[in-house]
Amino acid sequence: MDIKDLNDLRSDFENLQRQMQPESCGDACATDEESYDDYPDYLAAIYTEVMPPVKSGIYFSRWDLKSMAAELDESFALDVRERMFKRFMQWVGTPDDMKLVVEQFKKNIDSKCDAYREYSEKYPSTKEIFDAKIKKAESAKKYLDKVYTEFFT
Repeated sequence: MDIKDLNDLRSDFENLQRQMQPESCGDACATDEESYDDYPDYLAAIYTEVMPPVKSGIYFSRWDLKSMAAELDESFALDVRERMFKRFMQWVGTPDDMKLVVEQFKKNIDSKCDAYREYSEKYPSTKEIFDAKIKKAESAKKYLDKVYTEFFT
């Protein structure tokens, strides 16, 4: 395979991605607050609307969850993300606890958005990608405030 073949393959792949992107996103790509569903509890709301990177623009890794818990003097072993999330959220018992958890999520989102901004400055061709992720992340932060207001005030 020579360079021309690789370039052709790359352009075909990029075209395929552009064609598939709107179809694969479906309703999950909507970022306005009206697109969020109503959930019976705050765990389901946060896990369904904030944890998936396709909806929030941020991937919360197992290490992220562990470090957020450590900031709140909580500790648990590394496990499957969903179980770690549930263990992290078990700590919530009062509105003040939830406020601290929401602040940890926002702090993590802000740190990742800062990295996204830095990457988009260093690599201008990625600006469009990272701007979309930052927009979703800002929407996720607003949603966290909404969850706190609905379930804890």
